[in-house]
This record gives sequence, C-alpha cells and structure tokens, in this order.
Amino acid sequence: MIPIVWIHGYPHSSAIFEPQLEMEGYRHICPDLRGFGKTPPPAGPMTMSDYAGDVFAVMDAEQVDRAVIAGVSMGGYIAMEMYRLAPQRFLAMILLDTRETPDDDAGRAARMQAIETIKTQGPKTITDAMLPKMILSPERQEKGRAILESATPEGMIAALHAMANRPDSTETLRGVTVPAHILVGDRDTITPPSDSERMKTLMQDAELAPIARAAHLANYERPQQVNHILEAWLARKLEA
Repeated sequence: MIPIVWIHGYPHSSAIFEPQLEMEGYRHICPDLRGFGKTPPPAGPMTMSDYAGDVFAVMDAEQVDRAVIAGVSMGGYIAMEMYRLAPQRFLAMILLDTRETPDDDAGRAARMQAIETIKTQGPKTITDAMLPKMILSPERQEKGRAILESATPEGMIAALHAMANRPDSTETLRGVTVPAHILVGDRDTITPPSDSERMKTLMQDAELAPIARAAHLANYERPQQVNHILEAWLARKLEA
C-alpha cells in the first residue's frame, strides 16, 4: 500500500486526520508533533527542521523510505522543510490550507503576542479565538475544540517560535518535481485561497482544489470533498 504521512498544524493533533483514514487502500501514518496529541512537549525551542527530523524519524521507525507527504497549515511548512532536506523521500506532496511565504513583521509580532497570552492567561484564550477561524460548521466545532484544547502550552509556544522564524519556501516549491495537490477552504481567512493560487503557479506539476464552505481545516470540516478529490488524484498520479 502507498503510505501517506499526515502532518497536523497548530494547535492541532493527528486527530484532525481521522476523517482521512476512511481513504481505503493506503497506509496512513499520523504522527503527533512534540507537545500535541500524545507526544510530550519539547524540552526547549523548536525549528521547522526539528519538526521535519521528527517526522523522518517516524517514517524510519515505520520502515517507510518514500511516502506521500501531506501537511495542513504548519504541517505544510514542515512538509516544505522536509522537501528541502530530503526530496528523495517524497512520492508526492499534498499542501492543505498553508502558504510558502514566511511571516512578515506583523505576523511575527502577532505570534509573540500569542506567546505572552499563553504565558499569562493560558492556552484557552488562544484556542477560543482560533476555533471559528479553523472550523465554520457548528456540528464539527465541538470535537474540533477538544482537539485544539489538547495542546500543551509548551508545545504551542515552541510551535509559535518555529513558525515566526520559518524560512521562505518559494524557491523550494519551484524545485518540487513530484506531483503536488493543493487544497484550501474557500472561506479560509488564515491562509486564504490567494495563497494557494500563488503556490500553484510556482510548482511544476500541481493541481488546486478549493473546498466549498470550509475554513482553515478543510480536511476536517469537509472530509467527503477532500477525500474524493485526493483519492481520484492519487489514483491518476501514483496508481496508473
């Protein structure tokens, strides 16, 4: 079976990919990043390279040399870092609700403010503000809230630092030679469709699909749309 490595974002866990496990015929590998889900928090600061190394270590433990690498939001930043480090380990790339550009000054300042809020008020203030931007559907928000609230403060702070200092991946995407698919919620205000459209123009073999009536976690909010699109694309690109 073709392996797919699903990399979650901030402040999520691998639980956001539970709907994708319904895609039959694939080996789904869903790690929790440090400080999220079932993985203990890091001992200190993290970088995108650190997270990428952790995912490669999971692949090694699972004896997976090459895989489809799929990342949502911060997971997309990690996927791009993984490609910089070891492109030979990619069968294909899936980027969901993410962007290739680094934070600007305002974006970095907002992340530093979020860190202070976590330290002084706790994570709940952050997750309360983020939830409606992540998931629009009231019927999906309750379980989504539990996923966001499972993150540790240490994990959130480390991720915020890593995102604030992440590199520009524009040239990385220009150099991607494997098939790629980009998906984005048409109501995503965090990484809006314009970001995905720009990424598509950079890549040699990329397809783009907007997901109707979805916000930043399109794969979780509208899984039937996302799964159908990805299953058809994977069949065309990797199983022909």
